[in-house]
Amino acid sequence: MADVFVEFFSDEALENVMCVLQYHPDKVVYLGHKDTMLTRKMNSLTNFVKIKSPDTELEFIEVPRNNLEECINALNDVADRYPDALFELTGGGEMLLIAFGYLTATREVKTIRIDPYTGIEVRMMPGEKPVQDKDDIHISVQENIILHGGLLTRQTGNYSTWNFTDEFKADIRTIWGIAKRLRHRWNRYCSVVEDVIKANPPDDTGYYVISMSALGEAVALFDMLNSKGMLRNYKKDSKKIRFYFKNDSIRHIVTKTGNILELHVYEVASRKPELFTDEIIGAMIDWNGEKNEAEKIEFANDYQRYMNASYDTINEIDVILMRSSVPIFISCKSGKASSNSLHELQTVTSRFGGKYAHKALAMAMPCDKSASGTSFFKQRAKEMHIWVIDDIYSMTDEELLSKLCKLQ
Repeated sequence: MADVFVEFFSDEALENVMCVLQYHPDKVVYLGHKDTMLTRKMNSLTNFVKIKSPDTELEFIEVPRNNLEECINALNDVADRYPDALFELTGGGEMLLIAFGYLTATREVKTIRIDPYTGIEVRMMPGEKPVQDKDDIHISVQENIILHGGLLTRQTGNYSTWNFTDEFKADIRTIWGIAKRLRHRWNRYCSVVEDVIKANPPDDTGYYVISMSALGEAVALFDMLNSKGMLRNYKKDSKKIRFYFKNDSIRHIVTKTGNILELHVYEVASRKPELFTDEIIGAMIDWNGEKNEAEKIEFANDYQRYMNASYDTINEIDVILMRSSVPIFISCKSGKASSNSLHELQTVTSRFGGKYAHKALAMAMPCDKSASGTSFFKQRAKEMHIWVIDDIYSMTDEELLSKLCKLQ
């Protein structure tokens, strides 16, 4: 393969990096229009390439949108300078593609196209039949966010809260079983527990003493947790309960109503590593790409600098999965979801995933339906191309996994 690729700069970030991911070439030449080849997008692309293919040199050439002759001249100049270059045909404005059509009619060029959705690569060499292959291209959630100009902050769940050992995954499955039994009571009990735990901090050893009157019906949750081994030294009399949480992770789960659904979706998805090639839970995304350019690069090699970075505008997505190079953004709702939930998901997915990203709303309870049996919420979600996976409390793990696998 040639050491130089020519890309038509696209507004879709993923379309600009397929040859970099597959071939790690010596150089990539990008041709694009001024209104597409923005400084912010070029900086994000440069940061991404420094992480994924640090020895690859990038060159950016601006061409006019409405002048076919100048587009043809620019393509001819690149073809003269790099006669063995491969032209990658994913993306690009119409005038550039018309100019490329003229170029192929007047001289022999090597072309290639890699589909970001499927990883299918088609190569067309002069005098040869087209060849089709399946590429094995992967990027992480962090790398995808960097490509789109953001950064996962240190508050992201995988870095700050959760440690997904085999034991913890088993604990997630255990507590999800409790939540399924309680259904709507889970949120109510967890809300009470959160308030009570805040008002009654433990002693220096982590030992809690809580009055039964403060807990009310929510004491049933502690009985269930204890029966499943999620508490230690659990003692209960007519006035108080006394206990240790098994660990801090268990405490985090039962003191925030939505945590168990997010963890359940994440844990179930992680059972299919050949399909979901990376997962992040509680993704805290910093939008301010310009301020944190240094941190983005240093993250690949210097974790401490990353942990000390500062952040500005932040958005949270409950779960992000990667299918090779395509992200899936999932918002989880343990209670009711409003139309704002759909718009927030739409906004973040568009900004950090583009047209190739998929988006879904995971709901523990079923969507409300009208008298006619129609869910207007689901219809609105469908119009926004958002998958709704509802009534997860009633699903087996296998059923949920099947639905997650269909998010494409």
